[in-house]
Amino acid sequence: MSRRMLVVRNPRAGSFISQNTFLEAAGVIFKSDYNVYVYSTQCRGDATRIVAEEGANYDCIVAFGGDGTLNEVINGLMRLPERPVLGYIPAGTTNDFAAGLGLSKNPVKAAATVLEGEALELDVGQFCEERYFSYVASFGSFTKASYSAPQDAKNLLGYAAYLLEGLRSLSDIHPSHLRIQANGEEIEGDFIFGAVSNALSVGGMVKFDSAQVDLTDGLFEILMIRYPQNLADLQKILHDMATHHYGESDLILYLKAAEITVESDEPIPWTVDGEMGGTTASARVRNCHRAIRILKPEEDEHA
Repeated sequence: MSRRMLVVRNPRAGSFISQNTFLEAAGVIFKSDYNVYVYSTQCRGDATRIVAEEGANYDCIVAFGGDGTLNEVINGLMRLPERPVLGYIPAGTTNDFAAGLGLSKNPVKAAATVLEGEALELDVGQFCEERYFSYVASFGSFTKASYSAPQDAKNLLGYAAYLLEGLRSLSDIHPSHLRIQANGEEIEGDFIFGAVSNALSVGGMVKFDSAQVDLTDGLFEILMIRYPQNLADLQKILHDMATHHYGESDLILYLKAAEITVESDEPIPWTVDGEMGGTTASARVRNCHRAIRILKPEEDEHA
């Protein structure tokens, strides 16, 4: 009996060039021994809906789009009792998660990985019991830039669009007083940014040492930036971020944990994989250890 594959495509993700290569990438997949079905999403949340409703009927589900498209597909998969293997053909603006997996930026090569790659049992984040994420849940300064930057601007300018939108919001930066619970300890203080991630890079602004990140270990990399009291503090934060000296900084909280709860005096907005995640005064983020299988290049394969 032939295997079945569902390709979920976001027709608006990424650049004009990447969308033009969709037919080439699809050509690679259509030559396989899969019976292939293609679904083009119509609106936000459509990918989650189609995967949750139809995903059980397929052996493999492929997300063609950006990190937001992948996020929706994963949210659909997590609603299935038995989850088919996941493929990812990145065609978005930043593609943080794809880079961490070693997936090629070339959609044709990424399509070949869907057919020839090895399955990795991947951790998935759960945000406030309702939402799942592939690589990050974040709050604070610059996080709203990822979902407020217009899609057309992202397509045209790429990562520069996020920076431009972030600069527009500098005047809005203010600290949140937080109580953070993780690993049996509670930390309290004023913070301007936080990221709970399972990735090597977050938005191009936060990068982690590849030797310290394991996408399958059941632990998040958690980074929280304290509120700078003066210009010298701000300069030190920028230096520590640029040099990735997170653990050595007294202005940056860096730790690993399987679960974290963040409580604030006032509701704060969160983003989940670069999309609006909601506003809450109490966020519980939990690691779902090795919850899905995703196809990645074999160890000796160079994307």
